[in-house]
Amino acid sequence: MESHAKDEPLTVILFGSAGSGKGTQGDFLLKALNLEKVEGGELVREKAKEGSELGRHVKEVHESGKYLPDEEILHLVEEKIISVPSYRGLLIDGYPRRVGQARQLEEMLRRLGRTNVKALVIEVQGEELKRRLLNRSVCVNGHILIGRNFTRCPIDGAAVEVRDYDTNEQAIMKRIQFYQEEVVPTIEYFRTKGWVVEVNGEQSVEEVRKEIFKKLSIT
Repeated sequence: MESHAKDEPLTVILFGSAGSGKGTQGDFLLKALNLEKVEGGELVREKAKEGSELGRHVKEVHESGKYLPDEEILHLVEEKIISVPSYRGLLIDGYPRRVGQARQLEEMLRRLGRTNVKALVIEVQGEELKRRLLNRSVCVNGHILIGRNFTRCPIDGAAVEVRDYDTNEQAIMKRIQFYQEEVVPTIEYFRTKGWVVEVNGEQSVEEVRKEIFKKLSIT
């Protein structure tokens, strides 16, 4: 395990399948530690809005439903991280998704001097994930809600909808399968680096938060 200065800002790489509650727990970490969020999908969407040559290319790939090549998504992630003051910690979400990307991220973080890294894994079993996904809705601002009876988001009052892929059991199982086949090996790679911190995501939201804060030594 790589050593790091005691006061070096923390980089948290957040893992959890759809339905694990990682978005909610990520929000707790952002507020508690004043972290800067680095979200893979958001970086792609923002770049696609730009009128630059790269922006147009990213938009074309994104709208085709394909993934950007590893080198290109790495460039977007690195560009974002470099823009963050070195004294501020990071919360990386939605990246990496594959072992090759994990190797690239590890090398990049080391090169940028960010060696205080934890890969936080929120563990929820497949049947529980399926149950949660078949019983959730989302507000237009992205807040995930458990239950289908909301007309307005209790968090911000925004309109609430049920997404098509949260009503299709086959689509849900494909998302869980992708996580098991592609993302879990990525977690195992980080385990060899001594970065992995696992928590039980089948507890209440508050109990999950408490376990995360305890294991990351957040007071």
